[in-house]
Amino acid sequence: MTETPAVRRFRLHLTHHVFDGWVEPDGQAVAIEDAEHGLTASAPTVEDLVRGYGGGRIQWLPPA
Repeated sequence: MTETPAVRRFRLHLTHHVFDGWVEPDGQAVAIEDAEHGLTASAPTVEDLVRGYGGGRIQWLPPA
């Protein structure tokens, strides 16, 4: 069995929404927009992800 590399979890705080997400080991950031429907948004970096939403704040979460 291969071991999955750890991801860094975060919560993206926007003006009227809060999205959970993670950063992949290669730096790609993913935000979950709608867990029920499996909708996500991604960007090459967490800074690019925040910029794509027009700003916001990242809250880093402890490892699971």
